[in-house]
Amino acid sequence: MMQRKDEVFDYKNLVVGNAYSKNEALVTANVRPLNNNKEITGITSFNNCIVLFVTLDKSGKESSHKYNDIFLDNGKKFHWESQNKNTIETPHMRKIFTGETVILFVRTHEKIKSSSQPFIYIGRLSYIEHSGNKPVQVLYDVLDYQKKYNKALSAIYAWEKIDTLDIDNKLPEILKKEKLSYQGRVADVKKKKVIELYAMNKAIEHYEQQGFEVLDTSSNSPYDLECHKNDTIRRVEVKGTTTEGSAVYVTSNEVASACSDECETDLYIVNNIDIFLQEDGNYYADGGSVNIIKNWKPEEKFLEATVYRYHLSKK
Repeated sequence: MMQRKDEVFDYKNLVVGNAYSKNEALVTANVRPLNNNKEITGITSFNNCIVLFVTLDKSGKESSHKYNDIFLDNGKKFHWESQNKNTIETPHMRKIFTGETVILFVRTHEKIKSSSQPFIYIGRLSYIEHSGNKPVQVLYDVLDYQKKYNKALSAIYAWEKIDTLDIDNKLPEILKKEKLSYQGRVADVKKKKVIELYAMNKAIEHYEQQGFEVLDTSSNSPYDLECHKNDTIRRVEVKGTTTEGSAVYVTSNEVASACSDECETDLYIVNNIDIFLQEDGNYYADGGSVNIIKNWKPEEKFLEATVYRYHLSKK
């Protein structure tokens, strides 16, 4: 039986933006079907190219397998981390560095409601640079980037678990550089604003449906909403996240306000928000699920310090 590295993967038969299972991708590219589901892993060398199958959402993976696979510059670049077993000397990695054609298939989630999800064909990648070892980080240009894209491509181009990508948290050097670039900063700010506004609007709608008069206090108070109904006053801290929402970032002022006896505070979380890229380069949010913690009193055991302010002693 011919080995995969000897087969020619005819990617010209594939359509950017279309969905394929791994087996459908192989058959469409005129190579033999899968012998078993584990035969084709994340990276496979063929005679004429290297094929990557990438699942973006790694929230269910162990920390050692939460690779930073992220689209940048609104889908025009792709940052990919190899599996830990790969080094810069691994044969297929050396092929990538010397200009071998790389073909990319991506899906956001492995499964939705226990149903396996297909991969979206992204097209050809072109190597730009790499760094690190075990894993190796590689930055690519997306050669087949589509200016006119369907909803699946829109979600993939914009996908980024930005809640977990903090510049201060030891990001890979290439990824940190890209995110600190002008385009990277602009994209992050736009996404965060869209997420925040989307969560705020859902929270306002929820409390208005409960009969409250809702005031937006986010610009001048350590809480986002103040809700009035008869003699009842509730404060609401709103958090929006593209993650599953198992953790959210809160400030010391937000914690102090919630723990005070002045007024009861709810923590209103919209998690698993989907972000989509529009043709004008802006974003819009959709979906998500809501988790409300009534009378939120954050206990110290559930708080984790992620940053410290260090005061220099005065002489």
